[in-house]
Amino acid sequence: MSDLFAKIRRFVTEPQARFSYLSSKGFYKNMPDEAYLRKAFKLRMGYELDLDAPKTFCEKLQWLKLYDRRPEYSTMVDKYEVKKYVAERIGEKYVIPLLGVWDRFEDIDFDALPDQFVLKCTHDSGGFVVCRDKSVFDKSDARKRLNKHLQTDYYLHGREWPYKNVKRRIIAEKYIDSLGKPESVEYKLTCFGGGSSSHNGMPRYCA
Repeated sequence: MSDLFAKIRRFVTEPQARFSYLSSKGFYKNMPDEAYLRKAFKLRMGYELDLDAPKTFCEKLQWLKLYDRRPEYSTMVDKYEVKKYVAERIGEKYVIPLLGVWDRFEDIDFDALPDQFVLKCTHDSGGFVVCRDKSVFDKSDARKRLNKHLQTDYYLHGREWPYKNVKRRIIAEKYIDSLGKPESVEYKLTCFGGGSSSHNGMPRYCA
């Protein structure tokens, strides 16, 4: 009960928390992207968003959301489609093996899956379930979690355009147990304040 009262208090007293909650419920879904991002930015950062001459990293990310909308970005954020995209360019050995893809949780053939696997929604971030032992796997909990994510429009909250038209599906991938091992290496690159192609000083690519 105390958690509920804390949430209610935040909703009443904190504009950013109220905005985030209402946004998650689709209250601002008809607000134009620029107006939405300006409002969200001011609430989170405490100052107005400058889209004419963005200087900070956060400002430039908002600029990219509005003005860098290449069609292939939607492929890159789709967890199913991006596998083919990567395999065609650098090889399948760099892609986690796919075990299946379905439009609904109810269509998953668990008997055909190995003892360990990972289920992921293709259209968002955080929509996943890890199975390390199928004999004790809680299907009911997995169904509840993944169906909740399938019903969520991931684009609406952050207005990241690439997610807007991604088809909502569930994929199963091979379970990779490499946490903490030497071969487990992840590279993240950020292009900031420049690039091979730009507009108003803005980088064309940011990853």
